[in-house]
Amino acid sequence: MRVEASWLERLLLEGRCWMTARDIILTSTGAVIDRDIRQIASESNKIISGQKGYRHIAHASPEEIDHCANWLTSQGKKMIRRGIALRRSGHKIIG
Repeated sequence: MRVEASWLERLLLEGRCWMTARDIILTSTGAVIDRDIRQIASESNKIISGQKGYRHIAHASPEEIDHCANWLTSQGKKMIRRGIALRRSGHKIIG
């Protein structure tokens, strides 16, 4: 069963706190797994993630939101650099 993003957003909004993936899985009675949670969070602009788990932005501090945004931007830049390097290596191999 695919849990909708709105379900997770509502859970975090009503919970008003950080929730670990384990907390979310237990609350869903097993309807979601870690991968589902990560996917839903990546598709939502209302959920932040970090070392403490997941949180709705309505209850996050500006610092928490900024930290999450900076981390995601940094990861994106690393992925772009890796993609460019991989493409260059591939061109050397295939001529």
